Amino acid sequence: MKEYYRLSKNNKQEIAENLIDILVKNVPPTKDTRIFIGKWILTDRSEKFKAYYDVWELVLANYYPESRPILFRAISRKSKSEYIASFTGSAYTAEKFSNDNGYWIVCDTKDTLMPEEPKHRKGNYRNTFYPLSEVLQKAKNNGGWGFSDRLLRNYSGENEYIMKIDFSVMQLLKFIK
Repeated sequence: MKEYYRLSKNNKQEIAENLIDILVKNVPPTKDTRIFIGKWILTDRSEKFKAYYDVWELVLANYYPESRPILFRAISRKSKSEYIASFTGSAYTAEKFSNDNGYWIVCDTKDTLMPEEPKHRKGNYRNTFYPLSEVLQKAKNNGGWGFSDRLLRNYSGENEYIMKIDFSVMQLLKFIK
């Protein structure tokens, strides 16, 4: 029997606020946030349920990133629904995950995020992303912040970003070898 990751509404809010504060206020993650990040990274998409996505919805609606990378995601087939997923800032990594078939989603965040976006619109941001790799890199540079050495060693260089797939602001490219 599979173990479902459950969080109360209050826990979701606390984790989301802590994820934002890690990057905005440079505070370390709480124990619940470390567990959330570890489970997100180590859990396959087919086993991720509502608790994960509820937290990321809160984060993405309330966090406005400073950087503007080009983000990639490899997918086997196009889905019409919008969903939150991991992207990478590396074309090499996207190619590795594509297994030489399927599609690439490409998002130039310079085009999707207006530079003059008002900072007071928390709760209403759209097309934002969360640079999860920055959190792991900060942890690595600050004594680990309680993350396991294995997690930091294996995933801090992944260049991972969390973003909602929205084909109205992203390009879908067919992978051809």
